[in-house]
Amino acid sequence: MKKTNKAAAFLLILHVLMWAAVLVSCSGKEQFTGSRVRNPDSYLLDIEKMNGTDLHTLELNEGDVLQILFETEKGNLYMEIKAPDGTTVYRGNGKDTHEFTLHIRDSGVYTIIVEARNAKGTVHIQLKK
Repeated sequence: MKKTNKAAAFLLILHVLMWAAVLVSCSGKEQFTGSRVRNPDSYLLDIEKMNGTDLHTLELNEGDVLQILFETEKGNLYMEIKAPDGTTVYRGNGKDTHEFTLHIRDSGVYTIIVEARNAKGTVHIQLKK
Protein backbone atom coordinates (compact mmCIF):
# COMPACT_ATOMS: atom_id res chain seq x y z
CA MET A 1 0.00 0.00 0.00
CA LYS A 2 2.85 2.40 0.83
CA LYS A 3 4.46 1.73 -2.56
CA THR A 4 1.17 2.58 -4.29
CA ASN A 5 0.87 5.87 -2.35
CA LYS A 6 4.47 6.78 -3.15
CA ALA A 7 3.96 5.99 -6.83
CA ALA A 8 0.75 8.06 -6.91
CA ALA A 9 2.50 10.96 -5.16
CA PHE A 10 5.42 10.73 -7.57
CA LEU A 11 3.06 10.78 -10.57
CA LEU A 12 1.17 13.74 -9.12
CA ILE A 13 4.40 15.69 -8.56
CA LEU A 14 5.57 14.80 -12.06
CA HIS A 15 2.25 15.96 -13.50
CA VAL A 16 2.45 19.28 -11.61
CA LEU A 17 6.03 19.83 -12.78
CA MET A 18 5.06 19.17 -16.39
CA TRP A 19 2.22 21.71 -16.19
CA ALA A 20 4.58 24.22 -14.57
CA ALA A 21 7.04 23.75 -17.44
CA VAL A 22 4.25 24.30 -19.99
CA LEU A 23 3.12 27.48 -18.23
CA VAL A 24 6.67 28.84 -18.02
CA SER A 25 7.28 28.16 -21.72
CA CYS A 26 4.01 29.93 -22.59
CA SER A 27 4.93 32.96 -20.52
CA GLY A 28 7.37 33.95 -23.27
CA LYS A 29 4.33 34.53 -25.46
CA GLU A 30 4.40 36.38 -28.71
CA GLN A 31 4.47 40.14 -28.50
CA PHE A 32 4.21 42.88 -31.12
CA THR A 33 4.40 46.62 -30.61
CA GLY A 34 4.52 48.82 -33.68
CA SER A 35 2.55 48.99 -36.91
CA ARG A 36 1.66 46.12 -39.22
CA VAL A 37 0.02 46.43 -42.66
CA ARG A 38 -0.89 43.39 -44.72
CA ASN A 39 -2.12 44.17 -48.23
CA PRO A 40 -2.42 42.05 -51.39
CA ASP A 41 0.61 43.87 -52.85
CA SER A 42 2.62 44.73 -49.72
CA TYR A 43 3.65 43.71 -46.22
CA LEU A 44 4.86 46.48 -43.90
CA LEU A 45 6.19 46.01 -40.39
CA ASP A 46 7.54 48.89 -38.35
CA ILE A 47 8.63 47.07 -35.23
CA GLU A 48 9.18 48.77 -31.89
CA LYS A 49 9.35 45.43 -30.07
CA MET A 50 8.58 41.95 -31.34
CA ASN A 51 8.89 38.42 -30.00
CA GLY A 52 7.51 35.54 -32.00
CA THR A 53 6.55 34.85 -35.60
CA ASP A 54 4.46 36.72 -38.14
CA LEU A 55 3.36 35.45 -41.56
CA HIS A 56 1.97 37.01 -44.71
CA THR A 57 1.33 35.72 -48.21
CA LEU A 58 1.49 37.55 -51.53
CA GLU A 59 0.09 36.21 -54.79
CA LEU A 60 2.71 37.13 -57.36
CA ASN A 61 3.19 36.67 -61.09
CA GLU A 62 6.26 35.67 -63.05
CA GLY A 63 8.20 38.86 -63.82
CA ASP A 64 6.97 40.77 -60.76
CA VAL A 65 9.60 42.62 -58.75
CA LEU A 66 9.48 43.09 -54.98
CA GLN A 67 11.13 46.16 -53.46
CA ILE A 68 12.42 45.15 -50.01
CA LEU A 69 13.63 47.24 -47.09
CA PHE A 70 14.76 45.04 -44.21
CA GLU A 71 16.70 46.36 -41.26
CA THR A 72 17.35 45.03 -37.77
CA GLU A 73 18.05 47.79 -35.25
CA LYS A 74 18.01 45.72 -32.08
CA GLY A 75 17.68 42.08 -31.06
CA ASN A 76 17.31 39.24 -33.55
CA LEU A 77 15.11 39.58 -36.60
CA TYR A 78 15.00 36.91 -39.29
CA MET A 79 13.03 36.84 -42.54
CA GLU A 80 12.46 34.10 -45.06
CA ILE A 81 10.50 34.27 -48.31
CA LYS A 82 9.30 30.98 -49.75
CA ALA A 83 8.21 30.32 -53.33
CA PRO A 84 4.98 28.44 -54.12
CA ASP A 85 6.92 25.16 -54.33
CA GLY A 86 8.34 25.68 -50.81
CA THR A 87 11.87 26.60 -51.85
CA THR A 88 13.50 29.56 -50.13
CA VAL A 89 14.06 32.54 -52.42
CA TYR A 90 15.38 34.81 -49.67
CA ARG A 91 16.71 34.29 -46.16
CA GLY A 92 18.41 36.90 -44.01
CA ASN A 93 18.75 38.76 -40.73
CA GLY A 94 18.44 42.41 -41.82
CA LYS A 95 21.95 43.28 -40.69
CA ASP A 96 23.97 43.03 -43.91
CA THR A 97 21.84 44.16 -46.86
CA HIS A 98 19.04 46.60 -46.10
CA GLU A 99 17.52 47.53 -49.47
CA PHE A 100 17.21 45.23 -52.46
CA THR A 101 14.85 43.88 -55.10
CA LEU A 102 13.67 40.33 -55.59
CA HIS A 103 12.69 39.21 -59.11
CA ILE A 104 9.86 36.66 -59.17
CA ARG A 105 10.44 33.69 -61.49
CA ASP A 106 7.28 31.65 -60.91
CA SER A 107 3.67 32.73 -60.47
CA GLY A 108 1.88 31.68 -57.29
CA VAL A 109 1.53 32.37 -53.60
CA TYR A 110 4.72 33.41 -51.80
CA THR A 111 4.98 33.13 -48.02
CA ILE A 112 6.86 35.66 -45.94
CA ILE A 113 7.95 34.49 -42.49
CA VAL A 114 9.32 36.96 -39.95
CA GLU A 115 10.73 35.64 -36.67
CA ALA A 116 11.86 37.95 -33.89
CA ARG A 117 13.40 37.86 -30.46
CA ASN A 118 13.50 41.16 -28.56
CA ALA A 119 13.65 42.83 -31.95
CA LYS A 120 13.27 46.36 -33.22
CA GLY A 121 13.42 47.02 -36.93
CA THR A 122 11.72 47.42 -40.29
CA VAL A 123 10.36 45.01 -42.87
CA HIS A 124 8.82 46.67 -45.92
CA ILE A 125 7.99 44.49 -48.90
CA GLN A 126 6.13 46.10 -51.77
CA LEU A 127 5.29 45.04 -55.30
CA LYS A 128 7.18 47.41 -57.57
CA LYS A 129 4.83 48.99 -60.10
